[in-house]
Amino acid sequence: MNPMLLTVPMLVLQVPQTPLPEVEAKDLAPAPRGPMAPRVPDAGAERSAFGQARHAARRGPSLPAVQLPGGSVRVKDRIPDISGWRAYAIEVPGGASVKAHVVEGRKGWFRVLGVNAWGREEVGLLQNRIATGEPQATYKNPGPEPRTIYFIVDTLDSNMTGEAFTLEVTRGE
Repeated sequence: MNPMLLTVPMLVLQVPQTPLPEVEAKDLAPAPRGPMAPRVPDAGAERSAFGQARHAARRGPSLPAVQLPGGSVRVKDRIPDISGWRAYAIEVPGGASVKAHVVEGRKGWFRVLGVNAWGREEVGLLQNRIATGEPQATYKNPGPEPRTIYFIVDTLDSNMTGEAFTLEVTRGE
């Protein structure tokens, strides 16, 4: 059998995807409000003065968030401060879905949390409960009304201020 016949179908199956538009987080508008701080264990907690400062920074009433634009997008960003997390607000139409996934940077050092305005999970939010090295979360809006959901990129180490990453946000029907 001719080996070229086996490679031709493989070449046909590889369809290049169109790249998502990229934006810098510093160019995004602040969201009208951010989520309440979620009640999750701090994976980057440590027993030092630096760890205590991180713990205090994570106890605020809410997290400042930036508003994500409509459509799928790649957001280039950095961890802004000692708290180790960054929040993104996204409006999801009724019946639609959205996925947030850290695709560049030290992926194994991040996790993505999906929460509502109260910092809690709700119907339609799915999280990675087992550390797989793929920091991502999804949301499928079960109702007919649009909902604002927040994706929080969280660090798993206490000393990641200024750490760069790229968050890919893809929308589906």
